[in-house]
Amino acid sequence: MSSRKKQIYAALEKAKEPLSATEIAENLELDRSNVSRHLSELFKEKKIDRIEGRPVLYQIKQDVSSQEESKLLSFNHLVGKEESLKIPIQQAQAAMLYPPKGLHTILFGESGTGKSLFAECMYEFGLTSESLSKEAPFISFNCADYAQTPQLLFSHIFGVKKGAFTGAEQDKPGLIEKANGGILFLDEIHRLPPEGQEMLFTFIDKGVYRPLGESSKTYEASVQIIGATTENSDVFLATFNRRIPMSITLPPLSNRTLDERFEIVTLFLNQEASRLKKKIVVEKDVLLAFMLYDTEGNIGQVKRDLKLVCAKAFLHHRTNGTPHLSVGVSDLPLPVQKGLLKVKEISERTDHFFDAAARELTFEPGAKNVVWTQDTTQNMDVYSTIEDKVSSLSKVDLETIDLEQLIEQNLNEYFEVYVNELSRNDIHQELIEPKIWKLTDELYNIAEEKLDRTFNERTRFTFSMHLQSTIERIRNGKMIVHPNLNEVRKKYLTEFQVAIELSSLIEKECGVDIPFDEIGFITMFLTLDISDDIEKQDNKVKVFLLMHGKSTASSMLEAVQDLLGIESGVAFNMPLTMEVTQMYEQVKNYVNQNKEELTSGILILTDMGSLNTFSHMLTEETGIVTKSISMVSTLVVLESVRMASVGRSLKEIYQNIQVSFESAVHGQFRTNQTLKKAVVVTCFTGEGVSNKLAERIKPVMETEEIQIIQMQFLEKAAFRNRIDDLMDTYEIKAIVGTVDIDYQNIPFFSAYDIFKEDQLTRLRQLVSKEISVSELSHSLEGAIKSVPSLYALLEETKQVTEKIEKDLALVLEPGVDMGIFLHLTFLVDNLLTDKHQRLFNELEQFKKTHRYEVDIVKMNVIVLEKKYKIEIPEDEVAYLTEMYLNNKI
Repeated sequence: MSSRKKQIYAALEKAKEPLSATEIAENLELDRSNVSRHLSELFKEKKIDRIEGRPVLYQIKQDVSSQEESKLLSFNHLVGKEESLKIPIQQAQAAMLYPPKGLHTILFGESGTGKSLFAECMYEFGLTSESLSKEAPFISFNCADYAQTPQLLFSHIFGVKKGAFTGAEQDKPGLIEKANGGILFLDEIHRLPPEGQEMLFTFIDKGVYRPLGESSKTYEASVQIIGATTENSDVFLATFNRRIPMSITLPPLSNRTLDERFEIVTLFLNQEASRLKKKIVVEKDVLLAFMLYDTEGNIGQVKRDLKLVCAKAFLHHRTNGTPHLSVGVSDLPLPVQKGLLKVKEISERTDHFFDAAARELTFEPGAKNVVWTQDTTQNMDVYSTIEDKVSSLSKVDLETIDLEQLIEQNLNEYFEVYVNELSRNDIHQELIEPKIWKLTDELYNIAEEKLDRTFNERTRFTFSMHLQSTIERIRNGKMIVHPNLNEVRKKYLTEFQVAIELSSLIEKECGVDIPFDEIGFITMFLTLDISDDIEKQDNKVKVFLLMHGKSTASSMLEAVQDLLGIESGVAFNMPLTMEVTQMYEQVKNYVNQNKEELTSGILILTDMGSLNTFSHMLTEETGIVTKSISMVSTLVVLESVRMASVGRSLKEIYQNIQVSFESAVHGQFRTNQTLKKAVVVTCFTGEGVSNKLAERIKPVMETEEIQIIQMQFLEKAAFRNRIDDLMDTYEIKAIVGTVDIDYQNIPFFSAYDIFKEDQLTRLRQLVSKEISVSELSHSLEGAIKSVPSLYALLEETKQVTEKIEKDLALVLEPGVDMGIFLHLTFLVDNLLTDKHQRLFNELEQFKKTHRYEVDIVKMNVIVLEKKYKIEIPEDEVAYLTEMYLNNKI
């Protein structure tokens, strides 16, 4: 325990009554935000108790724990117990009372309908009815966290024996052993693979199980299984369904009565008033909006939306010193406000909820009849965050700072984390040893203080993986050399000094010697959040087009502006009779007259000759940063203007145009051969983290068809060159790594995202095996007879559709690309056989709106038109364009 933390703990020991963070900070003359952080750590370590309220109070851990909260967690306190939930509750009670040990149960219901809470209520009913002993445990586990790693999933549920697989260094009890005598709640049980369902059969039938890696011995346990799923019973094996005798369906919010929805909203507001010990005054229309709006997330979404509204009201209360919290319609998110559009439809059914004369409803503190979760501390986190922000700024002259605006800058970001639960979850903790997690947070807390910088959750997660791999590598005597150590030391001197300090802490905590090369890698992690940020700017980059000829520049720019539908860029025409110095003065005068609009820089595009020398001179004479690219084509002008119009930085536009030009030239010399698919996995070292990422994606890859290539990432240009080299041999379907890389329109998956199941599924879909042209040719034999070679036509249309997808810089939904290329194949056949073609509705408007995209499609299909001597109508070009735009990811 740190000395400061010990000091805070000692202060609580001496105190005769609970203390707030502010009181402790004042008594010890410490910074309140640091005190609050240490108190949170002590609470997580279960060394102190936290008393909810306003302010939050702390005291030394008490021996006797209050049972008030758990008593509230019962069927009697569920909204709808006598209406929509009456039958489900009766079924649940019957399942718990069924002799001798209750019935295994599965809960069906949409996301947010309260399945987890319902399972906890079943457990509480079991305790109060004495069908479960007082010591009976309730163990909860989400199967989705490990759906892609069955071995890890099975080891969690059944336990694992030492040596069962790589990394299993000791025996580990499973959840069944921990739940012995009680309930094992398996959330999202539909994610349990068939072999997992089979393994549960033996346990359900015989009460015995075998840990992973155990071959000779079985173990007994008495556990009641409660599963929850958002799917229907069809996703399970028939034999599995027969073994779960009790199925209970919880209704979605849309099927619940207005009375129930009113009760849900008012109960939550009562709860928040009690937690804050503050009165909350709510406009009547706010209640109506929450009762009537459409919610895809059911009760869970209502809870999150209400929490956001209350937090905003609390923020306003703290920054403006109002006597209570006030919530009006203007405070509601737009989807909630739309609920008021339904008031007229059912106005006669809402009258009995409100006093006709009342415009507001008041919620006073003191109510104790609400249950949302057993985790009472999480419900207060957002208010504590706001309180900390207000306290940290309380010494600033409030007259010169818009305090509310200052705090709100981070409020939405906090809620994105809060609502979507982006903070560390079980799967991340499972991958990383707890002490590594703890050490990572300590290191980054120090780094944030030393560097005056905030590091996001993704950075911390990625570094923890790197740190764990580094320690393993050092302990195994395997050293790694940083190829650019001196440059890193010079370029990031401050970060390197902090990295040295952090390495000392790592050495102390882990008992290893950290070499300077590893310190170089730590330094690179400390620059992650700033090194790859897009440069911020108030104005957009301006593109200058300088060309020889009376109207060459203006004509080319006009064409680009028409294609993009924007008026951006400046054209300078240089007639052949004009002197170069005269042209330069014209451009310089324009820059000097418009400096305020050019602070983000100028990109000069030229055709040839002395115009290429303008860039350096303009920068020297005007002070405006300028870059120049010569020998430009219409495509280069188009891409430059497009990127500038969306706010990309000068450096980024310049590099992207150069890389695109090099890639285009490079691609012309590639042989037309079938390339093997590959996924590139990268990290700073090329080992460690990339090994973890490779292990993560291997189970969803068809390794016979797809090569996983691990690469080191130290510098963007070198990495891009390596990708270019690989593209001669491989079709790179995706890049997975620790540093965001946007290149060649290759989809990127971060190290953080790839451990989310939906992102892993998306990766699998992107690289899934495609039907070969030869297979399609065989299956379509006889269907198309207008061409001499069906195989050749399919090969050509496939190449065209893939080229369009790349030129449009988009990724299609899985399977759609196959559909488009078949559509194009049959379109060629129809044109050759003079079959009737469709007309596109509002063609001219579509062409005007999507001129750039239509032009790309039109340019690419010229290959087919020339080869087969056909003309693809503009209506069909529009249909093709629409297919791409409507089906992009």
